[in-house]
Amino acid sequence: MILLKPIYFICRIWLWVLVLFGLICFSPFSIILTSSTKTYFLFHLFCKYWCRLVLFLNGFWYNIKQYPILNKESAYIICPNHTSKFDIILLFAIFPSTFVFMGKKNVSNIPIFEWFYNRTMITFERGHLGSAVNAYRKADKLLKSGISIVIFPEGMVPKKNIRLGDFMSGAFKLAISNQVPIIPITFVDNKRKYPEDDLSIYFGRLRVFIHNPISTQKMTKEDLNILKDQTFKEINKTLINHEKRA
Repeated sequence: MILLKPIYFICRIWLWVLVLFGLICFSPFSIILTSSTKTYFLFHLFCKYWCRLVLFLNGFWYNIKQYPILNKESAYIICPNHTSKFDIILLFAIFPSTFVFMGKKNVSNIPIFEWFYNRTMITFERGHLGSAVNAYRKADKLLKSGISIVIFPEGMVPKKNIRLGDFMSGAFKLAISNQVPIIPITFVDNKRKYPEDDLSIYFGRLRVFIHNPISTQKMTKEDLNILKDQTFKEINKTLINHEKRA
């Protein structure tokens, strides 16, 4: 196992070199395309196909197990389970419509990646109320323009021995206040094949479940925990049913 560590390290470096190469080459265009909601889909289109290429060149392919018909005119709150930074690459590759990530700053120690993330996504400072309020205002604006928002409801990658961490309320408050559906997404294999807290890496198939949207119509803040629990159970049930099926 020790002899494999250098190989794992090289494989991980190769993946992020490819990601950064795309970011650096596309950065001038991304500044223009993300300045308007009308052109953001072009930025998203680039990310989709570049991430698919990155996965292929790193020995991964994906298998979407459930693919609901989504309304192209509707915005959604997308809630995936969080396993590592690898989730971002896979989500761009598999999700059919335009979205923007919403999350905390300082997600990476790589300056160009951090700059790109902060420039093209909705970010806020940890523990800073004003920053969080501004972020939610931006999210409201994008949802009203038909662009979906991705929020990892766990808030952070849980420890290795935790299948699915407790959900925070932010995604569900945003969904209810805007009366937009929640789409749970389950990454079945990411935690095992590209773990955040281990150098190991295992190539091959990545199974993804895009679950049916959960309606928030007529829901109020009193229904927040019901919505949160429903989303949690959907993802957790899928992980339990498939965690032993490699």
